[in-house]
Amino acid sequence: MSPVDRRLFGVTEGVRRYMGVTIALGLASALAVIAGASVLAGIVNRVFLDGAGPESLAGALATLGVIYAARGLFEWARSIAAHRTAADVKRTLREQVMRAVLTQTSKGRSAGSGELAVVASSGIDALDAYFSRYLPQLVLGALIPLLAIIWVATVDPLTAVIIVITVPLIPVFMMLIGNYSDRATRARWRTIVRLGDALVETLRGLLTLEVYRAGAGRLDRIRRLSDEYRKQTMATLRIAFLSAFVLELVATMSVAVIAVAVGIRVVSGDLDFEPAFAILILAPEVYAPLRKAGSEFHAAMDGVEAARSAFDVLEEPPTTVVAGHRSPSPPVAGAPLISFSNVTYRYPAPGEAEGTVVLGSVDLHVAPGERLAVVGPSGAGKSTLLRLILGFDHPGGGSVDIEGVPLGSLDLSGWRSRIGWVQQEPFLVAGTVLKNVRLGAASSNADDAAAALELVGAADLVPRLGEVIGERGAGLSHGERRMVTLARAVVRSPDVLLLDEPTAGIDSATQLRIAESFERIAAGRTVLTIAHQRVLVDLADRVVGIDHGRIVAPTARELR
Repeated sequence: MSPVDRRLFGVTEGVRRYMGVTIALGLASALAVIAGASVLAGIVNRVFLDGAGPESLAGALATLGVIYAARGLFEWARSIAAHRTAADVKRTLREQVMRAVLTQTSKGRSAGSGELAVVASSGIDALDAYFSRYLPQLVLGALIPLLAIIWVATVDPLTAVIIVITVPLIPVFMMLIGNYSDRATRARWRTIVRLGDALVETLRGLLTLEVYRAGAGRLDRIRRLSDEYRKQTMATLRIAFLSAFVLELVATMSVAVIAVAVGIRVVSGDLDFEPAFAILILAPEVYAPLRKAGSEFHAAMDGVEAARSAFDVLEEPPTTVVAGHRSPSPPVAGAPLISFSNVTYRYPAPGEAEGTVVLGSVDLHVAPGERLAVVGPSGAGKSTLLRLILGFDHPGGGSVDIEGVPLGSLDLSGWRSRIGWVQQEPFLVAGTVLKNVRLGAASSNADDAAAALELVGAADLVPRLGEVIGERGAGLSHGERRMVTLARAVVRSPDVLLLDEPTAGIDSATQLRIAESFERIAAGRTVLTIAHQRVLVDLADRVVGIDHGRIVAPTARELR
């Protein structure tokens, strides 16, 4: 595993500034270490060999105090810069990951919800150790030995040679241990990702598992993964303790070799006491940064592994062709608002090179202001039509055009701003009813939300705009959730309404309320409705059927 992931330095401009500050402060700290050792050795020499009194040492002691205070100040400044940079990187990386997740359109993404949850939470949090402890120690580990060798070479070349020979031993052992630790860290990361996926899947399907009494198997899986993660964590800790022991041993033996060599030459008279004592003070400081970097390696690698997964999400090529930087092409006069021309789409399927055919050679044209109903059996490809219109998926063949312009050449955000979309499964967030309606248009206010609710026939929800609901609309009935999503779709005054089975799973009374408000909702708009219920089919200007991915005539059963 590389000790530095260069991609992290491109997350924000502050990272490069931080590295500059770290190098500058590391250089200053290294000079302070050498100066402190030299001044302290001079003080000891004057006290024990020259018999100097306290009054003659005042200047030297003051200098020593300033040096150590400056070193502390350098470390404090570096720590402040490190934590601010880590916070900036974590915030920016989380925003980029979530933005990528929200805009990626490939259904075949490798990252599951559990992995994304782990990456965006505890994984990215581990970058604190990477920026605040590991990187600074790497910088100090490069600067202090280099400056120490230069200084020592001026007073004792033999010791400088010993340092040159022994210092590289620590990085060598770090690389050997790092390669082994890399495999253990990756295995542990894969396990915690699988554990996160298992937890998310279990929570999503909790009611189904309870009804079918299938929870025991899921709990066994979570228990096995938790136990596996525990064992891998303990194995990683064993590696960390072993590496700390090896690095301490190498550093201690290196310092011992220097001490013996210096001591022999001091006794023989080949080396003066003052430089010899300065070398002995400096020797532990030469190896300390590298030793500390080795001990911080394992904590920092969790953050690096999480960042690697985050970059995998960010660097995954999209499946859509979006030319957001191109100038929007003008609409073609007289062209249909939405046009499918020989469109094919295959759903990515594991183990299948080409995937499963969802749409095959679809030709469909929707005129401006038309109310079109699409009917057909479940799995026929109806919802895929809407996903293609929204630009969430890209056709494998053919073309989806908007006003005669290929959708791939349009600015998707601009096109989507013209659409009101009602999903098959209502999506609501924890918060007030007003907050959920205003998701459709951030610029809307309470009056706009109330007008939208009245427009869709949900005037009874207007007094409840300030009511707080739970996740997925807990506190509202299923019909009320449908009404809120309809109001959300119309509050932005869209040109196009895409309704994916808006009356599915609700009682007949609520279905009638939606049908009665349909004329008001659809007035002046193009409406494409995926429908099973006759109550909505009867309100359409035109009805088309779809079966096995092909446009067909609707059957009598579907029109009942």
